[in-house]
Amino acid sequence: MNTPNESWDSIKITWFDGQGVWAALRRYARRLVREFGEVEELIVFGSLVRGESVPGSDVDVLLILRDHPLPFRERIPMYLPRAAMPIDVDVFPYTRAEIEQMTQSGNFFIRRALCGGVPLVTRSRLENQRERTKEGS
Repeated sequence: MNTPNESWDSIKITWFDGQGVWAALRRYARRLVREFGEVEELIVFGSLVRGESVPGSDVDVLLILRDHPLPFRERIPMYLPRAAMPIDVDVFPYTRAEIEQMTQSGNFFIRRALCGGVPLVTRSRLENQRERTKEGS
């Protein structure tokens, strides 16, 4: 019989901090654009964007690069977050030419990321914000 003073060690209540994840992603995106001149756009897609994230979920990030000399798999480590993140991040750093080729061939993965994703930062938008800030000074 359970009494009111008993507790169960096997039950843990966790929750998904969506606001904290989005804030960390914005910081990560700004760092990538600042540090890597080839990064043109960062698009978040998958369960986070669909509102289906749960504790243990990861976040999918499509990076659109102007160009890059290394093969796709060798690029991934350089774009992974360096700072601690509240969620695991899967990074997909494709060049614009690779994305165009995959889109033309009907690649479902890329179409889903582009159509259902949320552009978190674009280089042109960030540069426009900097210009407005300089003009207002």
